[in-house]
Amino acid sequence: MSAAGPKHTARRPRVRTWRRTLRALARPGRARDALEGSAADGADGADGADGADGADGRSCLAQIAPGPVGTGWRLDNGPLRPPRPLRPQQGRLGDCWVIASMLAIHETAPERLEALLSAEQDGTVAVRLPAVTARIQVDRRMPIDDGGGFIYGRREGANPGWVGVLEKAVAAHVAGGYEFLQRGFARFGLELLLGMPVRTHLRLPSARRIETWRQEHRAIAASTHPLSGRVMTEHGPLPQNHVFAVVGADPLSGHVHLRNPTRPGRVLVVDARSFRRGFLSIDVTPPLR
Repeated sequence: MSAAGPKHTARRPRVRTWRRTLRALARPGRARDALEGSAADGADGADGADGADGADGRSCLAQIAPGPVGTGWRLDNGPLRPPRPLRPQQGRLGDCWVIASMLAIHETAPERLEALLSAEQDGTVAVRLPAVTARIQVDRRMPIDDGGGFIYGRREGANPGWVGVLEKAVAAHVAGGYEFLQRGFARFGLELLLGMPVRTHLRLPSARRIETWRQEHRAIAASTHPLSGRVMTEHGPLPQNHVFAVVGADPLSGHVHLRNPTRPGRVLVVDARSFRRGFLSIDVTPPLR
């Protein structure tokens, strides 16, 4: 038996984890640039200043544009957190991974979202995202269209309120701008808002398992894939590359109950076969209560 020659180990391909994919979707340094912006940066037309405590203790303003379809800003004079809670609703921005995560948490433990916000005497709102070390100071000027209407996240059928504030905080200090919120993962959205690890299941669970999770007060989000438009439901074809909040299931029939962040007031019921065909993955949090 001859002596073995020098070993040549093949270089293993780099695993494409969800974190690496997320970093690839946003330009490096964008969030840092937004955080370090100053009031003088608004000379190029960017408006809507947010703030976070700087090293010297003073407010550090972040300048972001009103996004891909926004043309300006308008002060949201409506209630921030009224006594009657309304579900978060996605607007004309492809950030379902953010709004669906809010919706899933709102359906499970809304008090966790309320605890993230603190109204200040100067009209701004202090936002403390568990996944972000610094406090985020957000004003309540929200993006509008040519007609002056609010165009992004809002309380269902009402003003932006706390939904718009949270969305703006994420846009300015995490993604680096509204336009970078249009591509993301539900798992990241849930972890960002909760500050706890979230498990992604590529093998879709049964309705019985989903119902057990819901009884344990876990927030759940389900994501569709590029071919989901071929799957018909009672509300029409499933939107592709979209995130839903999972709000329940029927163990006897196998049906899964979902809420679409674009129309959160309606519950979409899909059978087990349609659920398996139309959805790619499901993200589940630890118990929230």
